[in-house]
Amino acid sequence: MQVRYVCRVVVLAVLLFMGQGIVSEVALAHRGHEGPVKVFMKEADAMKTMLPKGGKVLKRKELLTTEKHKEALKRWGYSPQEGVYTYFISKGKSGELKGVLFIQPAELKHGTISFAVGYNGDGSLADIKILSCPEQYVKELQEGILEGGFLEKFLHLKTDDVIANMKTPDKESSEDIRHVISKEIRNTAVLLKLFQRL
Repeated sequence: MQVRYVCRVVVLAVLLFMGQGIVSEVALAHRGHEGPVKVFMKEADAMKTMLPKGGKVLKRKELLTTEKHKEALKRWGYSPQEGVYTYFISKGKSGELKGVLFIQPAELKHGTISFAVGYNGDGSLADIKILSCPEQYVKELQEGILEGGFLEKFLHLKTDDVIANMKTPDKESSEDIRHVISKEIRNTAVLLKLFQRL
């Protein structure tokens, strides 16, 4: 009886281990399909051009804790995932906040779009730049995002307005580039509210 139980446990453990390996292989194979990446702007150039001139730039790493996650859900009905977020702030000589810059990844089916979202010291959205994307998305990105004025609709909005804009039902599917980028822009607004209270 005990031998039969032990055999079942061993077989189950082996199957679970093999299943994880298969899932990992599928994930790795899927990641490999993103192919070459088109770079529109380097991160260093985004930092130079999107943060206000003359400020001291500081790199911040902050943890979105369970408490902050719950706070966001309670206040806005939405929260980015818990975890550590990195962003950059620019401070003036007297310590005042001049600007904030987030470098955000947006995960798509076949790769990642990287973009930068810059805010003024008052919490208004100053600029959004696409940094890079898999080459297979370049045409869709240029036609649907860069040439269509899609990003401009977020400019000059305060964080509350960026978040409120995203509460309206999305017409795009969750796989659509517009939807994915809009969601990540909203993420930065929520993070800015939670971390800098803007």
